Amino acid sequence: MLGAATTSQWVVSMAFENVSSILQMGSVFSSFKLLLIAASSSRPQYRSLCFKLLQPFTKDGEVSLRYRCYHRYLRSSVRLSELRSDLLSVLELSVRDTYRLDLGFQPDLVIDGGGNIGLFTLRAAAAANSTNGSPVKFVVCEPLPRNIKQIQKHIDLNQIPAEILPVCLGGVGRQIPFYCREAIDSSFDPHKPYLSTIDIPVYTLRDALGSYPAKRILIKLDIEGMEIEALESYVPGEQRAVYIVGELHGVAANASVMKRIFHDNGWRLELHDIANNNATFRACSPAAAPLLAWAAGAQSTSPAEGRA
Repeated sequence: MLGAATTSQWVVSMAFENVSSILQMGSVFSSFKLLLIAASSSRPQYRSLCFKLLQPFTKDGEVSLRYRCYHRYLRSSVRLSELRSDLLSVLELSVRDTYRLDLGFQPDLVIDGGGNIGLFTLRAAAAANSTNGSPVKFVVCEPLPRNIKQIQKHIDLNQIPAEILPVCLGGVGRQIPFYCREAIDSSFDPHKPYLSTIDIPVYTLRDALGSYPAKRILIKLDIEGMEIEALESYVPGEQRAVYIVGELHGVAANASVMKRIFHDNGWRLELHDIANNNATFRACSPAAAPLLAWAAGAQSTSPAEGRA
């Protein structure tokens, strides 16, 4: 994710840009609650008033939301103790479709790498439900214990049979220190101030995929700078239909590396929403390209070419 100051600016910007979308969530009460949450984050001088107005809707330190996604209603919660982090996740994955899912792909296995509070898994499950396809297996990888607790709550609320792995994804299996901060700022970077550290197992993507006999695989990667090593170890040799969406950190240094990884193996890549040296991306294997509308004319792109 972005740095703390930049993230605050991004949350404020997203909140105002998405007012109309917030008002169309499918629940008047949830739209009202989310607008108050956004205002409490973007206008500190009104924070106490917003919290007072939210009090009737607050239970155990959380504000529940109900929203419509791909013709299905989903339920989630915003933790007031993690307000800024959870607000960003809600804006990205409940109000917007940051990762630009393609409903035509219809995966039978979904890997949510860097699951945070599980909202990508909820969106992917709603997408699968809307296409009336075969049952889908969901695997969520998330290292932060308090986020894991929230993922479990969300998948239980929405009756999604997902498996949660308390791991991070990378290129080589090992144990590494994970630096705990706010929910969206925790990472492997020791150079920023942190509250505590925990030792976390690193799984490769093949570890996370396991032995499940999947033919179509959707992978989301928001893994705090580990995406390059995870992709370098996974992409070569993968012959199945695979659709990957995610966040690329350090675009200036890593865009050319990512392009090489995908180009050398015949995959297609798009970079978009490039800002503050980060970008979102989507890529697909040769076997997946015919199943994805966006991939028909797409080729691997440089950062300049990939702007949305």
